[in-house]
Amino acid sequence: MKPSSASTASRDHQKRLARLRRELSVRATGRGVAEIRMRREAGGKPPAAEGGDDPALVRRARAQLAEYLEGRRTSFSLPLDLSGLTPFMRGALRAAARIPYGETRSYAWVAREAGRPRAFRAAGQAMHRNPLPLVVP
Repeated sequence: MKPSSASTASRDHQKRLARLRRELSVRATGRGVAEIRMRREAGGKPPAAEGGDDPALVRRARAQLAEYLEGRRTSFSLPLDLSGLTPFMRGALRAAARIPYGETRSYAWVAREAGRPRAFRAAGQAMHRNPLPLVVP
């Protein structure tokens, strides 16, 4: 008997999720999760390194990311290390982290929340360079 198209689609979806989970690289410091990247990034960038100073936090972050990708999580409970970012970028990411799941805000909103209302283009660049995608939308 031939499998139904629904079961084939479900298997394909599960394979894509498993591949995506394998491709995610998490780096954590003693302060928190510092970076989440794809191991093979577009544009010829070298693969991101997995690990860091806190292997237990890396495992916890990977588990929460897997739950998110499977649709079982809508928020994260991870400490974040934003120390390597500029003050404005830290403020922009903190503002973005307050956006509820499933909602959007403009770059102008992010800039206002970060304390620089006219810096909406900089807010866009901060989101573009976000080292914590998925965790900070």
